[in-house]
Amino acid sequence: MLPQEKSHGLPMTDPTFVDTNAQLEAACARWMGLDTIGLDTEFERTRTYYSRPALVQIFDDEHVSLIDPLAIDDFEPLAALLSSPDVTKVMHAAEGDMEVLEQLTDIVPVRVFDTQLAAAFTGHGFSLGYRNLTQMLLGEELSKGETRSDWLRRPLSDAQIAYAALDVLHLLRMYEQLRSELCTLGRAGWLDEEMERVQRRRDADRDPRRAYLRIRQGRRLEGGALRALRDLAAWREHEARNRDLPRQMVVRDVSLVAMASARPDSAAQFADIPEFSDKAARRYSDALIEILEQARADDGEAPIVPEPTIERRHAIWLKSLKEVLQSRAATLGVPAPLLAQTRTLEALVATAAAGNDALPEELRGWRGPAIGDQLRAALEGIAKDG
Repeated sequence: MLPQEKSHGLPMTDPTFVDTNAQLEAACARWMGLDTIGLDTEFERTRTYYSRPALVQIFDDEHVSLIDPLAIDDFEPLAALLSSPDVTKVMHAAEGDMEVLEQLTDIVPVRVFDTQLAAAFTGHGFSLGYRNLTQMLLGEELSKGETRSDWLRRPLSDAQIAYAALDVLHLLRMYEQLRSELCTLGRAGWLDEEMERVQRRRDADRDPRRAYLRIRQGRRLEGGALRALRDLAAWREHEARNRDLPRQMVVRDVSLVAMASARPDSAAQFADIPEFSDKAARRYSDALIEILEQARADDGEAPIVPEPTIERRHAIWLKSLKEVLQSRAATLGVPAPLLAQTRTLEALVATAAAGNDALPEELRGWRGPAIGDQLRAALEGIAKDG
């Protein structure tokens, strides 16, 4: 199974399989007594709305354990472990794994240390993959051999087992190094705060009435069209969840935006909606017409505020803020997108042009002193210069 080599003193024994309720309960009881574990998941999500958990890997600094969710039906011990504030769960690019673990246990892990985010905060790079970071920090080269593997297949191959084990084997060493660097830089609180932000974002993403915010093409809509898009996207979210289908396999984004703009009131008018098949029209047109009729009836409700747009005369403001961002990122030694996204700068310019000097939520917390104050000072200077 797992190769019997040793590299830089790492244990490379065969992983332990956890594939009964009793084994999971015993293993979780043992892990609950630890300060830190490495954690990863394997899953499938191709033609489904929900991820299909296929494997949970845990490294306790001595052994790798592979939990088989296909063979276990009682995940309460794992839920207790994930919700324990006393055990740090070290994960890489944690948000996707957190979704899988929530799907499995109904629990979003707490006290998570994300090595990808920690690497960005310590100046190693933005959105680094696990293999790149392992090589950068530890000098270990890992194979990509099973990246596209069928993880729901049983039995797992020796190559899959080795790949899955290696995905957690290096996490604790990277954690120790990155945590030390964060503390030296005084940025440990930054990471904690960012993980709380991830949690809030996951909570918000569960609300179907916020689903329209994911649709980039809808940002130009306003008024009744924007309300219609909100209601259409919420309907699609419910439909995708109920049928366990990807959103785009229910109705594509471009089709929803076209419907929100045109607001057809008969089945025949759906023929003009781009990328909306006759089959989809037969299945969904009645429901969609009802939603659009309701959206028209709601025209008197408080308007949804569209995303701020920048007037052409304020484009120079945005350029100045981007220069401030790049300069500040270089000073701090962190990637500029970690400090602020372009959309955030655009929102800041639009609100400032409207006479509001409040920082958007995305620039509060640790980002306030790190970049928000500098951006606000730059805008004040621009306004003073006329």
